[in-house]
Amino acid sequence: MTKRLQVYETPEIVVTFDPNVCIHSAVCVTTLPAVFDVRRARWVRPEAADASEVAATVQKCPSGALRFYRNVGRNPNAARQLARAILVNHLAVTVAGGGDRAGLARALCEAIRAAGPYRWVGLYEVTGREIVALGWTGETAPGHVRFPADRGLCGAVARARAAVVVDDVGQDARYLTTFGDTRAEMVVPVIDRATRAVVATIDIESDRAGAFSEDDRMMIEDCASAIAPLWAEKT
Repeated sequence: MTKRLQVYETPEIVVTFDPNVCIHSAVCVTTLPAVFDVRRARWVRPEAADASEVAATVQKCPSGALRFYRNVGRNPNAARQLARAILVNHLAVTVAGGGDRAGLARALCEAIRAAGPYRWVGLYEVTGREIVALGWTGETAPGHVRFPADRGLCGAVARARAAVVVDDVGQDARYLTTFGDTRAEMVVPVIDRATRAVVATIDIESDRAGAFSEDDRMMIEDCASAIAPLWAEKT
């Protein structure tokens, strides 16, 4: 079972611990025991040492289970990286919890939408001949909930096995209408970890042209990797 990311905050530094990748090397507890002590319920106390000492100790973690983010309140880049880590873990935990596939798909879409200035997020399943909307945010369905696998931006992503970001959908002949006022769209493949086949796509649309940045694309690619086990469980 995938476990939740642990987050320990001070104004100067935020330390996260991912129990899913920890190899129990004990480097942290032997290097800086005032901060890292597994005998405590709150086993990480970054306030117990200078932020530079905490950061230096975290960097020694051989598994990467520990990570740090400096001055999150004043550093937008650090804040984005922390938010991405929390979101990706949340998605993985949601998938691991199981449940109705449509309900899971909607919950995943809602979590992704809340993480950015995204108007609408949809999750499409890629089958042999069709692409089918599995879930989306809000009450309004997209313009096409089912279409041939060789059509649309989702079809292009499935064939290329790579993300597509379109700044102005009116200039792209591949585009199938999501909503009448959609201006920009980003579609990212979900790739099965075993077969490397594209099993789904995450589709995000905006009513603003050029709405998506390189940071957006990378974050959604991380999200796609986190939710891929939903299809592994199906098979």
